[in-house]
Amino acid sequence: MSPLMACCVSKHAGKMHALPGGPWKGRLVGALLFVCFIAQDAAAARASDSALSFEVETVAGDLEQNPITSVVQTRDGYLWLGTYTGLMRYDGVRVRVFDSANTPGLLNSRVTSLYETPAGTLWIGHETGELTKFTAGDFQPAGRLADWPGGAVEAITADETGDLWLMNDTGFLLRMRDGRIVEPPGGGSASRKVSLSREPGGKLWIAANGKVAALRGGELAAFAFDEFGGTNFFERVVPGRDGGLLVMGNGHLRKWVAGRWVTDFGYCPCESGFVTELLETRSGNVLAGTIRDGLYVLAPGTEPLHFSRTNGLSHDWVRSMCEDQEGNIWVGTGGGLNALRPSKVQMLNPPDGWQGRAVLSFSVGEAGDAWVGSEGAGLYHFELNHWTCFTETSGLNNLFIWSVLRTTGGELFVGTWGGGLMVSKGERFESPGELSQVTAPVVALCEGRKGGLWIGTTAGLHHYQGGKLTWFAGKETLSSPDVRTIAETSDGAVWFGMLGGGLGWLKDGALKQFRKQDGLSSDFILALCPEADGDLWIGTSDNGLCRLRQGRFTTISTGQGLPASIVSQIVDDGEGNLWLGSHRGILRVSKADLNRCADGQVKSVRCLSYGQAEGLASQKCSGGFQPGVCRTADGRLWFPTARGLAIVDPRKSATNTVPPPVVIEELLAEGQPLRLPVTCAGAERQREVQIPAGRQRFELHYTGLSFTAPDKVRFKYKLEGLEDEWFDAGTKRVAQYSYLPPGPYTFRVMACNNDDVWNESGAALSFTVLPHFWQTWWFKAVAPVTAGAVVAAALMLAARRRLHRRLEQMERQQALERERARIARDIHDDLGASLTRITLLSQTALGELDDKESAANDVHQIYATARELTRAMDEIVWAVNPRHDTLDSLVAYLGRFAQRFLSPAGIRCRLDLPLHPPSWPITAEMRHNAFLAFKEALNNIVKHAQATEVRISLEMTTNRLLLVVADNGRGFVLEPQNGPLAPAPDEARSNGGNGLLNMRKRLEEIGGSCSWQTAPGEGTRVRLLVALNSKSLKHNGNGK
Repeated sequence: MSPLMACCVSKHAGKMHALPGGPWKGRLVGALLFVCFIAQDAAAARASDSALSFEVETVAGDLEQNPITSVVQTRDGYLWLGTYTGLMRYDGVRVRVFDSANTPGLLNSRVTSLYETPAGTLWIGHETGELTKFTAGDFQPAGRLADWPGGAVEAITADETGDLWLMNDTGFLLRMRDGRIVEPPGGGSASRKVSLSREPGGKLWIAANGKVAALRGGELAAFAFDEFGGTNFFERVVPGRDGGLLVMGNGHLRKWVAGRWVTDFGYCPCESGFVTELLETRSGNVLAGTIRDGLYVLAPGTEPLHFSRTNGLSHDWVRSMCEDQEGNIWVGTGGGLNALRPSKVQMLNPPDGWQGRAVLSFSVGEAGDAWVGSEGAGLYHFELNHWTCFTETSGLNNLFIWSVLRTTGGELFVGTWGGGLMVSKGERFESPGELSQVTAPVVALCEGRKGGLWIGTTAGLHHYQGGKLTWFAGKETLSSPDVRTIAETSDGAVWFGMLGGGLGWLKDGALKQFRKQDGLSSDFILALCPEADGDLWIGTSDNGLCRLRQGRFTTISTGQGLPASIVSQIVDDGEGNLWLGSHRGILRVSKADLNRCADGQVKSVRCLSYGQAEGLASQKCSGGFQPGVCRTADGRLWFPTARGLAIVDPRKSATNTVPPPVVIEELLAEGQPLRLPVTCAGAERQREVQIPAGRQRFELHYTGLSFTAPDKVRFKYKLEGLEDEWFDAGTKRVAQYSYLPPGPYTFRVMACNNDDVWNESGAALSFTVLPHFWQTWWFKAVAPVTAGAVVAAALMLAARRRLHRRLEQMERQQALERERARIARDIHDDLGASLTRITLLSQTALGELDDKESAANDVHQIYATARELTRAMDEIVWAVNPRHDTLDSLVAYLGRFAQRFLSPAGIRCRLDLPLHPPSWPITAEMRHNAFLAFKEALNNIVKHAQATEVRISLEMTTNRLLLVVADNGRGFVLEPQNGPLAPAPDEARSNGGNGLLNMRKRLEEIGGSCSWQTAPGEGTRVRLLVALNSKSLKHNGNGK
């Protein structure tokens, strides 16, 4: 084997990720160490397969400087980390921290050991000697064991019977059964143990005081190995991954299988401290963690790799190790968490690291040596594990080497930015003969199939053969002739791509140029790759990949699933794939997928992407220079990048076939988390979650547990009950919905890993958004009937109201007609009679003008009649004015009227009326009829009673009004047969038969009554009684 050929240490700052659920501020790829041990064939002196190649990634955040005491990947896919600040659950992107403050079931935040049982229970050991178990989504304290001797719980495992075995920090071993400490078999608790491990079947192995014991038949029995390199002292015994035992004695590691030694891993060159952890990986390597000397990777027949704080490990004390389901190795140290991943990409760099400059062009010889051109650092030569750098002192015009080609004949051509094309002459570089005529920057070189050299410059295309320039096409025949890539096909045609000039074709002297208007996807071409069947693949600087088939161009770019729009290199791996250099790393895509997409059979292509997680020091491949990619005789692919030469072996680029487990972590309604049923990842949760009515904003947090490249995990989801199609969520790990209608829903999510392997079963969660009562089925069933009844009732009520309004309107009309009739009657009775009398008296006076006395008498009667007419008009005006429809107005008017009416007759009037009667509203009909009855009573007194005094009194209660009119006149005799209310016949006749009857009739119309008391010589007492009710009072809105 060869010694170390190249070692490059690079640091990489990655993207920050939000970490909800814990105090982590972000996820940072803190240090990237890429160590390549390249095997060398001494005879061939060429670079070949690597023996061991890993990259170390430090997970930063709050875990920095935080000791990781234990690392376990549970069956659901999560990575659990024990720390002194709590138990942490990691999904590759986000960390959730469980501690005694936010998790009631966790007794202590200082976690020292973790173990998952075959049944899926996670046991958690604490520094204080307490135990906690995590099962079915709940933390349950097991408490401090009664017989625990003290100290931290350093190790936990279980035997085939299910008993737990615990070891404290002083090495004492105890067994726990049914929550109680029982005496270990063989008095094991009395000895100090330094190693406790379990085979997959449950068999326990213990190393103590250099001896090895196994638990057999419930008893601990000593186990003896054959001669082990002259020692019988064993400090570590760990079961191998696929059976057997890893046994370390005095620093020498071997594997014991079926009673014999089968593998010798050699010595672990631990300089200080002893080995604390051993882990056999799927690849067959063994990792040895030490207490003060970091980590060693051991493989049979290979020098160990050593990782320490000086070259990327977070701390030199390795406390725990774990290999996950995808083969990533997690190392918990005294200063944080590291991930070791087998590198898929090797980086080849000189000791000076290209002086920080990019690699632009290179040419690899059959012997494995390489000539490499850089952007400003000169020309490098790699041969026999030795690097040589050529600069101006070797004759180079400048240090910007844009194209390098070693022909099959052994000539080395070098194209520079400002000095044209040069040829190697020993240790010197010259531009002999006609090559000196090439003055433009040379950016592309291609050896012709029949000899000769095609030279691409920023000014056009040359052909050079036999020391002469035999052909040239420049701006006279080409538009934008900046030639960046050249390819010759088996039919003798030469294709060349230009930066801004599109695609050129030359055959038998015929020259043609294809531009974007001809169907080309872009005029800026960086790479060409012809196929044996005549197809041509074209890489562009702004629109991905283009295929030319039978004269037709087809574009495949980011819209068709290609991760990058810049394709700077294209190479066929001979296995049916194209490998593309891009500004987003190195891509692999199946030619069959590309052709199906170009033919319209599928809408997108699937790509394998290599980036920094796979070992690339920089994701940016250099482009626009040729030669810029190659496949060597051993099948490896070489790419130039901004930070060195990248080498990929397609035969070892194993696809990550592990579909990521998918877990729905949280369902939030209005920002508040709801408790979810606990199931295994990928299974549908059986118990349905019910969300109270009225919630409008919903969030579902989910994750995909792939640790190889967690930032490349992609998701699709849909909400059954609302959506029929899957939604491509990309790398987003939350789904948001608003205003979901009440009803049942099932949220489904699936994920794919970095190699586009999908977990199509994914995970599912059923939940129901509960309705408000008016959204329930029974309400919807009853609501139409209820609504119909309400509408019918409303219609009936409206009809009744309309009828009531109609009746009120008719009553008002009738009242108006009665009022009009009354007014007409009053005018006829009072005004008509008085006017008639005035007319007769006037005619009489005209006939008696000669008789002055008779004429004067007539005029006097006319005057008296006019006075009566004026009083009648005053009564009519008062009666029809609605302002007087109040009780106090009626009382006041009755008093005034009585005085005016009785005074001309010489009758004294004594009033006993309330000084401030209430202003109750009364109807016009009540006011008018009461007044006329009162007037009739006074008129009878003036005409018939021969009285000298009249007393008028008014008594009021809440429900009646009593008006009494009493005189001191002559009275009259009541006839018994007519009852006490009947008038004397002569009285009735003297009043025209209507006086007393009119009084009674008017009061009865308003719900009242009329009565009187009289006797000859004793005067008359008339009682006018009016009931205060709906017939006499108006409603004024106050209940009166």
